[in-house]
Amino acid sequence: MAWIETLDGAGETLLKIAFEWPRRATSLALLCAISLVGVGCLAGDPLADARELQEQGQYAETLEPLRAFVDEDPDSLEANYLLGSALMSTGQSSLAIWPLRRVVDSPEYAVDAGLKLTRAMMASRTPSDALSAIEPVLQREPENLLGLELRAQALLRAGRADDALDEIAHVIELDPDNLQILVPRVVALIGLERIDEAEAALESAKLALETTERPVTESLRGRLCVANGLFAFEKGEPERAEPQYASCLELYPTNQLVVTQAVLFYDKIGQRERGTETLRLAFEESRSAYFRVALARRMGQLGDSKAEERLLREEAEERLTPSGWTTLADYYVLTEDYDAACEAFAKAIELDPNSPSMMRFAYADTLIQAERYDDAARVTATVEQEHLRALLEGRSQLARGDASSALRSFEAGIRLWPNNPGARFLAGQAAERLGDFDRAISEYRESLRAEAGATEAGLELARILEAKGDVRAAMTALRRYIMGHQRQAEAYLLWIRLSRVIGDVNSVDGALRRLSQLPDQAPVSAARRMELIAERSGPQAAIDGVDGSLVDLAHPSNAIVLRALLVQLAALGEHAKARERVDKAVDAYPEEAVFHELQARALLAGGE
Repeated sequence: MAWIETLDGAGETLLKIAFEWPRRATSLALLCAISLVGVGCLAGDPLADARELQEQGQYAETLEPLRAFVDEDPDSLEANYLLGSALMSTGQSSLAIWPLRRVVDSPEYAVDAGLKLTRAMMASRTPSDALSAIEPVLQREPENLLGLELRAQALLRAGRADDALDEIAHVIELDPDNLQILVPRVVALIGLERIDEAEAALESAKLALETTERPVTESLRGRLCVANGLFAFEKGEPERAEPQYASCLELYPTNQLVVTQAVLFYDKIGQRERGTETLRLAFEESRSAYFRVALARRMGQLGDSKAEERLLREEAEERLTPSGWTTLADYYVLTEDYDAACEAFAKAIELDPNSPSMMRFAYADTLIQAERYDDAARVTATVEQEHLRALLEGRSQLARGDASSALRSFEAGIRLWPNNPGARFLAGQAAERLGDFDRAISEYRESLRAEAGATEAGLELARILEAKGDVRAAMTALRRYIMGHQRQAEAYLLWIRLSRVIGDVNSVDGALRRLSQLPDQAPVSAARRMELIAERSGPQAAIDGVDGSLVDLAHPSNAIVLRALLVQLAALGEHAKARERVDKAVDAYPEEAVFHELQARALLAGGE
């Protein structure tokens, strides 16, 4: 029931959970999550001016001056706090984490910054990260209502509905008229399958919103609206849930939470096209960059990379903002079209000649991946911060094969930026190339600890631990990695392999189901399932299973399943049947090289 957890979340869940764009963190640039907005100008005392503007709700206007101030004085607590606040208020939660972390240990900002950091973690990282962030706040102020609400929401997202319900009860005890906790209470009860209590809680929530004298936001009304749909669905009444979601969309057609939940619902009932259309209509009505980017990423998830690129390019060319071009650049980096990514970054910098260091950092990193080392060195020289330059130099050295120098450069950068998951990951890569596997394990663990979803550290760590024979530790690392990479096929395949080693059949079956739901991975899952059935019940059972599944073995997309079938037929000595199966595929698709290879293998297995 993990899909219900976003009911207590903010708008960023639309990108993070509902559409799960699989960001393979192969670049330092992506790890910095570039997302830049307008440039402001503060005169006089820049911090005093920033405070005044933020008090007036003008957070975007303070971003660039605060970035410049932090570049000059990275140890300024107030500047970091104000920058983190501005980033949070402009929807850039992942970028807010670093400045907020710099101030949470100071008595002056510990509570306020801790609350903001928890919200940032809720929006862009794992529930465990959010729980870790809120604990110091509640140690200082055990009855901080917002802190308790956030901890309840984080517990709910972590699947700990019992603990979340206890926390919610504590909030209600302290503040009986609290409105923010009403929907999480309903969701927690649904998660515990206490349906009658959930129904009563839902009715209480409706009554509270109708009779309260406290202000009720559209976000809260929208959340309650979709909670009604969720309740009907979980009660086993999809015929009642569907019109409820439709009604919510009619009332709140551009509310990010409502759109998110509606899309999730339509996906859940197998109406993916309707989900996509819902998102498209939200964009057409609002014309917001948020919905267009979300729609682009969904199209990519559905396998339509051209539509994803077109939408992102339209956003960049129509709005002519640095953020539009950097988002497009991110897309090209993820698709490994580094030349196009460099061009997009260049346009972003052209629009903002006084671009912040992080944008130039991202541009230099992409130039390194494009193997344009001289250009990268020139851009690196314009980056003011020493630790960023050190990371870029290490990245360049590693790309050119000098792992020893790269590790020294990464060490220099890490001393100044110890929690950077990308730097830790790349230090691990350098150590691994040097054969220092203990150092690699240490760096990968630090990267995983800093942000599980940011890099491939968890996957690499699990592979090394598997090679060392420590399967349990490998699974622990891989479990955390999967939490941040839920659409990563390699991770599920490794999980299946490790689960087979310890004989956990249920874990294997669960991973196979998740794998089969990923784009283009159903044939891979079917082939692995055949192997498992053959191990448990023999080759004939595996053959019967695939024959009963109506898989078209003559189609190229199912070549991996045909390969697995041929192995089982050979094990039974059924070589004539194997040749018959593969000949049919060759006849249907004579241009497919893989079928000719399999034909040769079938002939070889039969002694021909």
